[in-house]
Amino acid sequence: MNSIDYRYSDYAGRLTPSAIRALASVASPDDTIRLGPGEPDSELFALDEFRDAIGGLFSDQKEGRSALQYAPTAGSLELRQHICRHMAARGVEAAPENVLLVSGAQQGIHLCCAAFLNAGDRALVQTPTYPGALQVLAACGAEVADMDEAGSEKAGLLYAMSTFQNPTGVTLSQSERRRILGIARDRDAIVVEDDPYEALRFDGEPARCLLSLDAEDRTIDETRTLYLGTFSKSIAPGLRLGWIVGARPVIEKLTLMKQAEDLQVGTLAQAALVRLLDGGLEPLTDRLRAAYRTRRDGMLEALRTEFGNRGTWNVPDGGFFVWVTLPTDMDAVSLLHEAAPLGVTFVPGAAFTHDGACRNALRLSYSSVPVERMAEAVRRLARAFDTLIG
Repeated sequence: MNSIDYRYSDYAGRLTPSAIRALASVASPDDTIRLGPGEPDSELFALDEFRDAIGGLFSDQKEGRSALQYAPTAGSLELRQHICRHMAARGVEAAPENVLLVSGAQQGIHLCCAAFLNAGDRALVQTPTYPGALQVLAACGAEVADMDEAGSEKAGLLYAMSTFQNPTGVTLSQSERRRILGIARDRDAIVVEDDPYEALRFDGEPARCLLSLDAEDRTIDETRTLYLGTFSKSIAPGLRLGWIVGARPVIEKLTLMKQAEDLQVGTLAQAALVRLLDGGLEPLTDRLRAAYRTRRDGMLEALRTEFGNRGTWNVPDGGFFVWVTLPTDMDAVSLLHEAAPLGVTFVPGAAFTHDGACRNALRLSYSSVPVERMAEAVRRLARAFDTLIG
């Protein structure tokens, strides 16, 4: 018997498990169709291109040795220059000094929250929102409030997704984006703009990101918005490569914080990605958009034909998710308990809220499910619904 009294910090004590990762423990049959994980399909990864990129690195001894060595905490200059070009196409004029490479956007969320929130500070969010952000905010000891219901009290940080939002799939209009910036200004809050799905647009025209709107009448070094991007959805999550773009003084502070956490993003992943992107990002994302558009359409058709009037749902213009709203008296957690034994799982809506709201909603992910299984997945979901209501 271990007699040590492990006196964990307040931060460690506030950490909670990921509600989405906990789905792995839900009992279900072997042929379960999993509509829960919001992950890319590994069958779509650019394996041949990566093999060529890695092979090219090690065909040159100097380049190969460099790819296995330490690198600057801010990240490869070549990769940051690529990100600057990518952001310029989105209306943001940034220099490499405005960019920090991070170990996925999740680390970016953590660094931003740790930089601007003390325990007890107020953080504003959309409801519902990404649970990974809620997890970090809780660990930081923030007082989380819905940005539309928080009153006029000052806040340290506002976290928002404006394009293909996780979990709803909703894309905000330009006026709604300006409203978010107005809320942040009124409450003197730093804006953390999380934009992981922006490369996966199926329909419509891109809207200006929050950072672009924030910088339209000032330089980027005078803005309050920090933009988080990632290659996890557009290329592969195993790279653990994301980025933060923002005012130079803030990037310098976040770089120092990252240095204390993990020194840098993996050099090999950065070097391989620079080679991979020599041909541009578009050829890689064109294939993904076509595949995910087909799956989105398959999911929507399955809901129309198999789920019918049991609920309502949005039509996302991109990304990975469809948000389904059930009758107000129905609990999605209870539906999950009925659905799992039938061989279909999803994420109940309350997992995406700080206050247990959205109990009658659920997120369906189509990104990693073959289109030919969509109808069967939704058929099982409808059967569970009918069983639950008797």
